[in-house]
Amino acid sequence: MIFKQILFILNMKYLSPIIFLLVFALHGFSQTPTIESTAYDWEKLDTEGMDSGEIKTLFEGNSDRFEYLHIFITSLEQGDSFEFPEISYDLERLVIMKSGSVSQTIGQQNKRLSKGSITLVMPGELLQIQNSGTEEVTFYVVMWQAKQVIKSNEGMNSFMIDWEDLAFEETDKGGRRKVTRKPTVMLDEFEMHVTTLDEGMRSHPPHTHRDEEIILVRYGEVEELIDGKPYEVGEGSLIFLRSMVPHGIRNIGKGPCEYYAFRWIPQGQ
Repeated sequence: MIFKQILFILNMKYLSPIIFLLVFALHGFSQTPTIESTAYDWEKLDTEGMDSGEIKTLFEGNSDRFEYLHIFITSLEQGDSFEFPEISYDLERLVIMKSGSVSQTIGQQNKRLSKGSITLVMPGELLQIQNSGTEEVTFYVVMWQAKQVIKSNEGMNSFMIDWEDLAFEETDKGGRRKVTRKPTVMLDEFEMHVTTLDEGMRSHPPHTHRDEEIILVRYGEVEELIDGKPYEVGEGSLIFLRSMVPHGIRNIGKGPCEYYAFRWIPQGQ
C-alpha cells in the first residue's frame, strides 16, 4: 500500500530513475499481499481520465511462486515517453501493446511495435517506450521477481516481437500463435502463446498445474471457471491463476475470441 500511495502522490511519469529506485528500496517486496486467483474486468478498471504516463495497477503482491508480482496499465499521448530504469533488483518485465503503435528501445535494439506486440526485458536492461505516432497508445506491464534467481544474464536475451510477425496456425477449435518457450534469468521456462477460440468453443476442461498462469483477453468474451466459480469478462480483461487452482476457459460471445496465455516455471520449483 505504501508503494501505491507514493506513486499516486508523485505520479510515475514525474519520477526520475533515481527516485524510482528509492521508492522500490523503501517499499520492500516483503510488505506486499498474496495475490488470489480472480478475474480483472476491463469495464470495471476505471481507466477513464488517466493522465499520460499515469499507471493503473491491477495487482501488486506475492504469489505461490513469486516474491513480487506487479501488473499495471498505462497510456501515452502523442510525443510522450515511458522509461524503465536499469533496476538493480532482479525484475523481469513483460510489455503487451493493447492499442496503438510505439517505438521501443532495449540497449542498441530499436523496433516499431503495433497493437498486440510483445516485449520481454531481462533484469538490469533499460527499456524506453516512445509514442511517436498520432494517436494515444495503451499497454500492459507485468513485472516479477522469482523466489529463487539465477544471477547471470548470460545467454538470456530480451526480445521484441511485433504482432504481424506471429504466425497463425489453424486448429480444430480456432487457432494458435506461438510467442516463446524459453528459460529466463528467473525462470526454468517462460511459455507464452495466443489462442483463438471459435464461437462456443472450450479450450479444455477444468484442470490444474503447478505453474501459475495469466490470461489476457485480446478481443471477444470468455468465461473462466476458477475453482468452480465462473467469471465472465471481455476485451482487455486479465485473469490470474494461482498454482494448482482448477480452471478452464470457453468462448461465450458472438464470433471468435482471442487471448494471450502465459505460464511461469520459476527456478528450482
